[in-house]
Amino acid sequence: MKPPDLAQPLPKETDAYLLALRWGMVVATAIIYWVVRFPALASPQPAFLLDPRLVFIALLAYNVPVSFYSLRERPIAAGRPWLLLLSDTILSLGLVGLTGGHLSAFFLIFLMAIIEAALAFRWQTALVLLVFLDALQLLVCSFLGPQVHLIIIINRFVAFLVFGVSAILFGEGIRREEAERQEALAAAERERILNEIFFELGKSGMNPEKVFQVLLESTHRLLNAACALIALEEESGTLRVAASTSNHHTPGETLGPSPWASHDEPLVVARRGEPAWPSFVRQGEVRQLLAVPLRSATQRPLGWLMVGMKHTSSLAAADRNLLKTLGLEAGLALHNAQLYRREEEHVRQLEHFSEMRANFFSALGHELKTPLTVLKTLGPSLDRLPDLPPETRAEITESIQINLERLDTLINELFESLRLEANMVTLHLTPLDVRARIQRNVAALRPVLEQKHLQVESAPAPDLPRVQADPRRFDQILGNLLHNAVKFSPEGGHIRVSATPEANSVRICVEDAGPGIPPEKRERIFDKFAVIPQRKATAGVGLGLFISRELVRLHGGAIWVEDAPLGGSRFCFTLPLAMETKDEPRTVHPPSGESHENSHQAHSGH
Repeated sequence: MKPPDLAQPLPKETDAYLLALRWGMVVATAIIYWVVRFPALASPQPAFLLDPRLVFIALLAYNVPVSFYSLRERPIAAGRPWLLLLSDTILSLGLVGLTGGHLSAFFLIFLMAIIEAALAFRWQTALVLLVFLDALQLLVCSFLGPQVHLIIIINRFVAFLVFGVSAILFGEGIRREEAERQEALAAAERERILNEIFFELGKSGMNPEKVFQVLLESTHRLLNAACALIALEEESGTLRVAASTSNHHTPGETLGPSPWASHDEPLVVARRGEPAWPSFVRQGEVRQLLAVPLRSATQRPLGWLMVGMKHTSSLAAADRNLLKTLGLEAGLALHNAQLYRREEEHVRQLEHFSEMRANFFSALGHELKTPLTVLKTLGPSLDRLPDLPPETRAEITESIQINLERLDTLINELFESLRLEANMVTLHLTPLDVRARIQRNVAALRPVLEQKHLQVESAPAPDLPRVQADPRRFDQILGNLLHNAVKFSPEGGHIRVSATPEANSVRICVEDAGPGIPPEKRERIFDKFAVIPQRKATAGVGLGLFISRELVRLHGGAIWVEDAPLGGSRFCFTLPLAMETKDEPRTVHPPSGESHENSHQAHSGH
């Protein structure tokens, strides 16, 4: 950082121009000495004055290394003029004082020191230095040189002063033009980078991660920052890194609560050691943090765009506006992405509802048409064929009874699903022996099992605790899972029913060796009317698993499906352990706002 008395850096070509001017003054000095021949130099020289020819040779020897130094270091343009100014001042005062003072042919060399002082410093400091240098040459020339008329001294002083002021004005004009040029270049560079940003944003579409990365890389490059990151606010108020250009902060990292929750400014500036400085900044080189809120259309902060700087100087107005613009762009991108994802979810839900509705009406038509066709065909046979053998009449009667039960089951499932959705189901909770209920449900399916030659393995754990459940509803849940296992198991297959105790519940699982359920269908398999397309012929209307899920949730448990070791599916549900209280009925409603996804979250701890 340059000292406060130095002016803004000049164009980098300034030192080259001054070098040309330096050698021009050397040539002009030679011309003055060898052609004009001042009277003081033509007369015999005083004893203490040096031979001007030797001085000229020394001047040439001095300017050669100075030229290389000026071309390599560019001290005036870079704002480091002290060494060059000091050496030029000492040399010029010595040469002028020792070669004739006010009448010296080397007076032009002194102008280099005046020009350097006028260009390198702010005009106030340059003016003071100008008066000082002018007065210093006046004293040196008066002390070492011959006495001249006062008018010559005054003219020399005023001339140098006027020349120095002109150089100051010229330098101020150059600096103003250079500042405008640099500002125009910076504006053009910002516009070019912003065009690149918008082009990349257009390609990124509704992917906020790509949008954030493009914005961060552009911010890092435009502001020459040490690091940049975007952190989004969670519902808990903590910040989570969404994108970063720093190795110290990776996407997904939790940073802690936002230190600027109470700030309403469009740009927060925090310096190390201040109260607003966040504790999660671990880069030692970061001295200043700039934070811009990412706001939605409702002005609610969605997160922060943070830029770490290595210096503590104030940011230029154009850079501050650029940072605010990038923060606004990031906020809009995030808001649009959220809206887009929400609309996508709505579309998926509508498509899923449309698919379920089509499956439901298709399955309902099939479920109704099959038993009605059987009843319509077999019913009149009993009257039209009075001489049917008793065995045939018994088969027809049994078939009619089975189809009537099928219709009754379908109607009951429809009404049961409506009651569950209306929270009109009453549970009569009581301590329940899971082992006995499993054996009872398996025994009820014995005729169907024998018909398909299925084997059922009942494997409840020893010393199984009781659960708090409604016996009828427990049978309904387990019965639905068993019926599904029987329905989708191949003939001669194997079904396994297990029950194991857990911390505060008992897990009951039914697994089969059927075709299984594709992973992409498991999320929706418990939804109302959900049917796997490959099983429409045998799946029913898709209410059994829905009813089982709702009943399990009413009991305070969870239900899910996973792959079974037998190669098919394993449906598991949990029920809470029995309480040491008297059995009494009570009405239980699902917690408000709970969804199917919560059931999966509830089972994730098992």
